[in-house]
Parts: sequence; structure tokens; C-alpha cells
Amino acid sequence: MIPTFPNFKKLELSDKKEIEEFTSKFPPYSDFNFTSLWSWDTNSERMISILNANLVILFTDYENEEKLLSFLGNNKPEDTAIELINYAKSINILPVLRFISEEAIKNLKNSNLLIEEDRDNFDYVYDVSELSNLSGVKFKEKRHSFNKFSREHPNAFWELKELGNQELYNQIIYVINAWEDKKKIDKKTSDFEYEKIAINKLIKTLEGDKIILSCVSVQDKVIGFSIDEILSDNYAISHFIKADNSYIGIYEFLNKKISEYLKDNGVLFWNWEQDLGIESLRRSKTSYRPINFIKKYKISLDLLN
Repeated sequence: MIPTFPNFKKLELSDKKEIEEFTSKFPPYSDFNFTSLWSWDTNSERMISILNANLVILFTDYENEEKLLSFLGNNKPEDTAIELINYAKSINILPVLRFISEEAIKNLKNSNLLIEEDRDNFDYVYDVSELSNLSGVKFKEKRHSFNKFSREHPNAFWELKELGNQELYNQIIYVINAWEDKKKIDKKTSDFEYEKIAINKLIKTLEGDKIILSCVSVQDKVIGFSIDEILSDNYAISHFIKADNSYIGIYEFLNKKISEYLKDNGVLFWNWEQDLGIESLRRSKTSYRPINFIKKYKISLDLLN
């Protein structure tokens, strides 16, 4: 059972059901998705609590492992925000709440709170049917890349894989290393190490038919992979995706195949999570024409009032 604030407990696999009871009441905010919470807890430092019937998370940042506070819920959001900001000060972490939902913001009226859109952490939402078809002018370039890959690699195939396969994990690490070698990107090397740990943790410890591990292979060599999860309310979420960029059109091929599978399984919308302010990632996600964003906010005390 999740304790009442200010008591916290470490995040455990056994918390999955209780956390999903909270998240099922809201749009699929990626940061509060249990699979994401669990896999990105790379140092086993994420903590959970309940305050005013809201779920409180003491996060570690995705990129630098710094601690930060957030909550999911819309019960007494002003009181909750102020109490958490004061708590952040007491434990010497940044007194700014992150990943705050739009549902909570709608009920915030306190003039002593500074509310800012957190654009770098908006979740991108796509129409599954659109990505499965790639039809129309707006997907002309994506369609061209998909067709180019299909022509040049007629034996390429997409397939589902089982979680828990260590040999497959080794192949995935090969793909990540190939991606790092061939693509210049504005992220630190250590960030990729966190991602490798997170992927390994997910593959080794999580199971169930809702988590989809899929790969694209050419001549029995894995050149791209994706880990997705089918959620309730017609949504799926993308947790990890990487491919060897030397294969032109591999991402278009991989995304189209996944979206076809999701469509066949009744999924309407696909959450690709945030871009973290990484310009290359923002360009890539924008190029797939999102139909919506799941917005998130920062909250701090307004020092001018």
C-alpha cells in the first residue's frame, strides 16, 4: 500500500495495480505510466506517496538523475502544490513541481503560484490510422521513405518478440550502439547508458501481452526495435524506439508496421512521449504530424506576489 505523505516508499513491482488505479482516471501522461516509472528508475531511487488523494512521485530526472517532485490528481491542487514545494525546500531539491497535469492546472487559482507550460515535456499524440496508411500529401515524404526501404530491403521483416530474452537484449544494445555511432545528437553519452539500463530492466522484469517488443530484421540481423504498450481508452504508448540509421527509411518502415498492428488491435491513438527539448527529436516527432499534445506544466511559488 502506498503510504500517506510525508511518508514515502520505494517504487516496487507490486505497486503496479495501485498506481494504475490512479492513472486510469486521466489521459495517459507518460511520466506516470507504470512501465515508464519502473524502467526509468535506474538507480532504484524513485519514491511514491499519497497527498490529498493525489499520487505523489519523487522522480529522478530522465537525463541527469536529479531528484524532482510531481503529483497526479486534481484534489485540492493548490494545497497539494504548496505543501510539496515547501517539502522540496526542506529536502534541498529544486522547489519546482514538474509534469503537472492539465486537469490539476484547471483548478489552480492561487496567486502565489507561478504556472508555466513545460513544452519540452508535452507528450505527442498521433492518429494510429493515419500512421498505418501514410496517405495524403502530408505524409508524402514518409511514404517515399517507407517505399524506398521496402524496395532496397525486400527481405526485411517485422515481428513481435518475447520479453526476457537476453540474446535479444544483446541485439538491441547493438542497435543502440550503431545508432549512437551514426547519428550526431545533442545528448551526453551518459544519457544513453541510463536508457540501456532502463531497457534492460523493462525486458527482464516486466511481462504481459500489453507490452509489445517488436523488431525489424534483415538477413537475421536486428536493425531496429520498438517497445510499446497498449493502454486502456484506445491508447498505446511508445516507450523506446531505436534503429540503425544507415538503413534509409527504417523508422518509417518500423513505425508503419507497429501502427498497423495497433490498428488491428483496436488502438486509435499513440502517445510518443516527450522530446525533452532535444531539437533533433522535436523535428522528428513533429514530422509525423501529431494530432494533439498532452500538456504538462511547472509550478513554483511566484516570488513577485
